[in-house]
Amino acid sequence: MIMKTGKIILRLFFLIAAVSLSLSSCKKDSSSSSGSITSQQAVQVLNSDAQDALADKTEEDIDNNLEELQNNNYVVAVTKSFEAGTPTNSVVITVDHPDTTTFPKVITITYYTYKDSCANENIIKNGKITITITKPVANHARLFARAFSFTNFAVTTDSTTVIMNGTRTVTRTKDAIKLSSNVSARISVTDNITASLSYAIAVTGKTDTLKFTRVVNKVRTAIAYFKNVGVANINFKHVASFDTLTYNGTVTGVNEKGDTYSKTITIPLIITNYMGSLVVTSGTMTYTVGSTDSYQISFKADPSNKHLTLVTVTNNLTGKSKSFDRRFGRVFSKWW
Repeated sequence: MIMKTGKIILRLFFLIAAVSLSLSSCKKDSSSSSGSITSQQAVQVLNSDAQDALADKTEEDIDNNLEELQNNNYVVAVTKSFEAGTPTNSVVITVDHPDTTTFPKVITITYYTYKDSCANENIIKNGKITITITKPVANHARLFARAFSFTNFAVTTDSTTVIMNGTRTVTRTKDAIKLSSNVSARISVTDNITASLSYAIAVTGKTDTLKFTRVVNKVRTAIAYFKNVGVANINFKHVASFDTLTYNGTVTGVNEKGDTYSKTITIPLIITNYMGSLVVTSGTMTYTVGSTDSYQISFKADPSNKHLTLVTVTNNLTGKSKSFDRRFGRVFSKWW
């Protein structure tokens, strides 16, 4: 019976991981603010927050595509052949070894003016992403490393285009399933994430191009819960309200104004699912810009609206602060 239960959970695992490991979805941002730090400082923090969201959204969309591909034994479900001209509104995926045993494996995802839209905003993707997948632990079925290479990968929203170049590596170091007498189950996965990426931002009608860079060193831990709802048989149901997603680590780089910056998580960020909304329920980080500006940023569920995260930014030099609501899972347009 336990072996049968384990097989059921294993079949669910990679479908669940795409949801439990994702911090972003296609929704509009909802913000309000009050407080006493200057408007310029508030814009600085909000721009930084938007950059993080843009980076995470783009990177984790690719993660989700790969989870689906892996769940299909790396066999591309739909193949298209283009006999003339350049394809449009298409994603072409190639795999050098479409099987579950040959590693390293190289996957290429090429976007040709692909319309990846939601209810609120049109998004167009262009460019190529190459992923090399290795198995650091040869005898473990689900411990793997993915090295992403972004080559002029472009995301266009409204009249603005963001172009990414660089590398990102996600190494899964832990993957465990725990059963509790066939009554409940818990899946826990831990990923080490490193990245060195550059972003160029072009706005229609403007001659200048804004740029920022990100060097990432983070640890991401996701825990997903299931309960057995079967009567005569075993039927595990995912209980999203019990799931947690935890982040630790740092991000450094150069912002759109040309100033160096760093973000260090001082208390782990814990994300939960409140009735379909991803909410950061606790955690703090230190954000420094250049040699003078330093902030503490804290997160918690908004007591008056638990679908939102209440973010409080405190200027470490003056003690002044500003609070605003943040909906995680958002599309940013014209935040600069």
